[in-house]
Parts: sequence; structure tokens; C-alpha cells
Amino acid sequence: MEEKLKTNVEVLESGATKLTVTIEAADIDARIKKAYKDFGKKYKFPGFRPGHVPRQIIDANLGKEAVLSTVTDEILNESFPVAIDEADLILISEPKFSEVDGLVEEGKDFTFSIECEVKPALELSDYSPVHIEVPFKTASEAEIDREIDNLGNAYHDYKNAPANTKVKADSVVELDIKAVDDNGEDIAALCSEARLYELGKGLFPAAFDEELVGCKKGEEKHFEIEVESNPCMLTSILQGKTAKVVFDVTVKAVKKVVLPEITDEWVKENFGFEDVAALRKLMGEQIEAQKGEIIPRIMENNALFELQKRLEGDVPQAMCDAAERDLLQSFFEQLQRQGATLDAYLAAQQITADQFKEDVKAQAADTVKQNLALDAYARHNNIVVTDEEVVDEFKNSGAKDTDKLYAEWKKQGRLSFVREGILRGKALEALLKEAEIEEVELPTADEEEKKPAKKAAAKKTTKKAAKKADEAEAENTEAAAE
Repeated sequence: MEEKLKTNVEVLESGATKLTVTIEAADIDARIKKAYKDFGKKYKFPGFRPGHVPRQIIDANLGKEAVLSTVTDEILNESFPVAIDEADLILISEPKFSEVDGLVEEGKDFTFSIECEVKPALELSDYSPVHIEVPFKTASEAEIDREIDNLGNAYHDYKNAPANTKVKADSVVELDIKAVDDNGEDIAALCSEARLYELGKGLFPAAFDEELVGCKKGEEKHFEIEVESNPCMLTSILQGKTAKVVFDVTVKAVKKVVLPEITDEWVKENFGFEDVAALRKLMGEQIEAQKGEIIPRIMENNALFELQKRLEGDVPQAMCDAAERDLLQSFFEQLQRQGATLDAYLAAQQITADQFKEDVKAQAADTVKQNLALDAYARHNNIVVTDEEVVDEFKNSGAKDTDKLYAEWKKQGRLSFVREGILRGKALEALLKEAEIEEVELPTADEEEKKPAKKAAAKKTTKKAAKKADEAEAENTEAAAE
């Protein structure tokens, strides 16, 4: 049932927003009439057919206040979400009813008020076009060189280093490993007479690597590792099976990486290309194709961060808390879909749980600031969203019954969130259209790691690392099965 609502918004001295809602008498009368009919169907009254019970009979048996109280509760619960939406308010905390005109009465308007904390309308220090840096669209010789080097690294080989070479934190070693559980039983997945192992990759616990550092060829080590206190890809598959692992490890050799020489003959033999020049041409084309996919995202990220720097005013903690909850929910749903664990993810990232929490908090704060900055940019540039655009959003949603979905969202007062999303998309589009763009050399992975983490990039890295942890864990599980 759609009422005709009259709304009035005012900001109180406390900073809270007060929304006063008035529902016309005609709508109140219609609700009361329907309520009496519903009561007549719901309850049995001797001598009367369901749905044909006179009001005075219902009033005499149940009390008039029971009907009016039911109508009042329905109006408060159903009308205030719609009123908030029609007043174009975005709530950031739970609202509370501050003034209510008692119970509804026939022939009279009904008024109630709610007090709430709403999304603030902050401003930017500068509304001029943002300056953003993006990678060159074409592949540079340096970028092609890096890809060729990576290709060579993938085809590397090993040879034994001199016998007096000490194991370092990033060494590759050949090990003879014996490992037993709490009952002294061999753990087949870990035992090997000649296992090639690279330290520092997180496959085994850091404590395992520390035992090897400084060893030379032929040295033996006997030690044990607690499973619970040493989370990594390995221990994740041992959880609940044993409390500790006892190792006897012999360093059979310290290995030295040998990279192939990239020659015409090597390229032809391994890839079927005529020469190195042909391989470089293909690499260049692949790099440019990849750039075509990532440059639009880089432009968006950089533009948002530049705009974020201009935001003035305090960001409500309630919005940051909500954004943090959304990020965590999305992250753990992703881990669950991939069958990965948080411990495996933390090990792959080489960070602690506290560092992970701080990273999520920072990402959430950046998200809120960027959204509020887009809101300010939209207001300043008179960017608006029409009702038709909101309806089109539902039509393009892929839902079977878009009209029903739209009606449900309207009833729940959620159309404002759709409108907000469309507005920010239009604001970002306008921001990019006016941006001053400078093409620069794309940084290497090492250079990127040295830069301060950005929200959007960090979020993407989080997903990628979760996938990496999942793949490594799956590989480890398969090894255990073998």
C-alpha cells in the first residue's frame, strides 16, 4: 500500500538529522479499513462469517486500540524506510523514533519523526581537473627485456655450489628429509631423499628455514616444529593430525641457479620462433594487450586517490566501520570459495594477523574517503541521477522480474543506494574525462612494492594473494596424497 508522504528534514543542534513524516488522513482511513477486515478474517467471532464482522463486534471483543495499535506499528515500520528514501537521506547508523502522534485516528493526518546520523556532505579543497599518471600504451624495450628475462628464469637450471657455500635465507638446497608425527610415524608427504627446496617461499615454516641457514653441504640437523604456532602452507594440512613434526634433515647440496642464454637457437628449440626478434615482437604485443586491460583501472585508481587528497572534513567512523565489515565479508567469502585458509594467506603474504587487520582498516578508510570525494565532485558539477536511470539499472540487472525487484527495493527504502552508486559512476566518468593525463614508464614489481600501498591496488593484491595461497595449498595437498 503506497501512502502519500510529506517529509521535512532539519539538522538539530546536536548534529543529528531529524526527519518528520506526515501521512494524509485518506491513507490512514484506508489502512484502518483494511485492518478491520484482516482482523475479521484472522479471528473467529460466533455468528459471523470470516471477513464480514462489524467493527463494533471487533471493538467489543478485542478493543479498538488493538486495531489502531496494529495500524500504527505497520505505518512506522513500513513508511519510514520509504520516507528516508524519498528525502534522499543515506543513513550511517540506526535511526530512532523521537516523536510519534500516539495512535492513528480516522479522519486525521498521522505524523512521526525520526532522528538519525546521515552521510555528511563534505567538500573538496579544489575542483580543478586532477593530474594522473598512466603507463605508456606501447611496450618499451625495457619492459620487453624484463619479460624475456622472466621467460629465461622459468627455464633455469641448477648446479651445485662449492661445498663450503653456506645456506642463506633465499638459497635453493637439496635436502634429505625425514619427518615423523607425535606417534613416531613417518609423514610420507614430507619425507624425501632428494628434495629440492627454496627457502623463504613460505612452503615450510620460517622456523624450518632458520634451522638451515648457515649450514653447509653434508651438515645434519635434528629439530621439531610445533604445528599450531607455525602456520604455513605445510602445517595447514597437518592441523588436527599431529601437534608437532620432528625433522632429521641433511643438506646434500647448496644449489646455484643457472640461467639459459637467450639465443636464436634456444628460442627456436624451445618455442619454435625463427629468432629472438620474433619472440620479442610477440612479447611486445602481449604487453600492449595487457596494458589495454589494466590502464583503465589504473586511471580510475589514480584519479580517485588524487581526488581523495582534496577531501576536507572528518569522515564518520560509522562509515569506516561499515566499509571494513564489507571488505572482511568479501575477503572471507573469497577464501571460502577457494578452499583456502587465513593462515595460508597470511603465510603467503608474510604478514601477521595484526598487520592484516590494519591493512583492511586502511583500505576501508580509503574507500569511504574516495566515495565522499566523488559525492562532493558530483554536487559541485551538478551531476544528478534521474528516476529513469534508476529504473534502467534494474532493467539491466538480469533479474527475471525487474518490476517486482524495483518495487521491493522501493518498499525497503533501498533505492537511494542504487541512486548513490549511479551518481558516483557518473562522477568518476566526468572526473576521468576532464583529467590531465601523463604517460609514464610502468614501474617494475620491485619498485611497486616500495611504494605506499593504495586501497584499490591493495584490494586486488589481496585477491591475487588469496588465489596464490589456494593454489600453493592445493599443490601441497596433492603432494601429500602422492
